[in-house]
Amino acid sequence: MLLQQLAGLLAGFLYKTYAATYRYELHFEDPRDRKTFFDDLSTKEPNPGGNLIYACFHQDDLICLPYFSEKNICILISRSKDGQILASAVEHMGYQTVRGSSHRGGVAGLLAGMKKVIAGHKMTIAVDGPKGPIYKVKDGITAVSEKSQRPIVPVRGYPEWKHVFERSWNKATLPLPFTKIRIVIGKIGFYTTESLEEKMRSL
Repeated sequence: MLLQQLAGLLAGFLYKTYAATYRYELHFEDPRDRKTFFDDLSTKEPNPGGNLIYACFHQDDLICLPYFSEKNICILISRSKDGQILASAVEHMGYQTVRGSSHRGGVAGLLAGMKKVIAGHKMTIAVDGPKGPIYKVKDGITAVSEKSQRPIVPVRGYPEWKHVFERSWNKATLPLPFTKIRIVIGKIGFYTTESLEEKMRSL
């Protein structure tokens, strides 16, 4: 456990330094969502009734993590050994972590996440994780949204220069240094699992 934590801290430090070269620009599907989005990200303390749930694909993890860092967002991460490394890394980048997934500790993880959201914490969930299939949205995020009555923010990221790990199930994408990254924010609202998948595939 200690080795995984140390590896995660080192990975978080190195990636945070590497990602400092990225240049982000945001595009909103509905410009009226701009204020809601930035108001949520600027709120560091729990904000019951005003917090949002962010949805992304695992493919976009390395693209989006630096942009949303230091925003006091909770992130759902699996309880595996790899998950421990990732948890330590993202905690170094300013995230809170909730442990669990659809494969190990899924129910406990989602319940803990739901309690965080109801208490006013922002949360992000990789909707096709932890092992895919790619672009297939699982039910967890829509269940949390429905029970907490908090809307979902669909998010996709598109770097101009990138390396794609073709052998990974999620086609993980690493932006190259100094690249411009376009973050696309879909319509903020309430979704079914099917409509959220359709929305995220369309962004």
